[in-house]
Amino acid sequence: MHEKRKKYYHIRKDLFWYTILLAVSFLIGYAIHQHHGIFLTHSLKADAPKERIEITFDDLQSSLKDISTCYLCGSSDYSMMDYYRKFDTVGLISLNDWYVLDFQLKAYDENGNEIPNKTGSNILFGNTGEITYSSHGDVSRRMAEIDITLPENYKLNKRNLTDHLCQSCLDKVAASLEYWKYENEKKEPIPLCLVDFKTLDIYSLQDYYRSIFIRDYYVEMDFENNSVEIKVFYLPERL
Repeated sequence: MHEKRKKYYHIRKDLFWYTILLAVSFLIGYAIHQHHGIFLTHSLKADAPKERIEITFDDLQSSLKDISTCYLCGSSDYSMMDYYRKFDTVGLISLNDWYVLDFQLKAYDENGNEIPNKTGSNILFGNTGEITYSSHGDVSRRMAEIDITLPENYKLNKRNLTDHLCQSCLDKVAASLEYWKYENEKKEPIPLCLVDFKTLDIYSLQDYYRSIFIRDYYVEMDFENNSVEIKVFYLPERL
């Protein structure tokens, strides 16, 4: 019997390395293609337009038992609105501590009576624990500015509103707090609002507003990080 001999195939050296190079190139190309596909999918997801959602506070319910002590329309030892309601101007309210600031567009005496033909300007600074503020009012030019700095991680104190506002006033304040944000965005309502001392109407200070008219008062707002700048001008219509 004849023993079978193993067969060997001879491949040229340059052809062998060319085949290896082709195989490696294919594997590298495939890996890049897969990675690019994953990256492209991730990129498309990241670049997809994000949905904005509206946050409202329609569910706030007043727990105030004696509505005569409402911080906005009533009389309370803890609210200056009883005094400011005599003013024919506009103001700002820090909602977390119900601190009221007048824009100092007109001059009033200690009883809330307007002082006609009063000139000059006033500058105020303060820190309430909830806000730091500076206020500059020029009675002569009928223009004023209030700058507010909020705490770094500010958050609306809903309890302060539901405990001290009647339902009617609470609804007005709640409407002013509505705001928009993107899904998963960490954003809180700005706990401030504007108030017309004469009508007790409430106006929003959320960051999607830039200017409004409140009767004869033109208001401009600017927002940057935790700071809010509000300028007010008295612009009565010429008769």
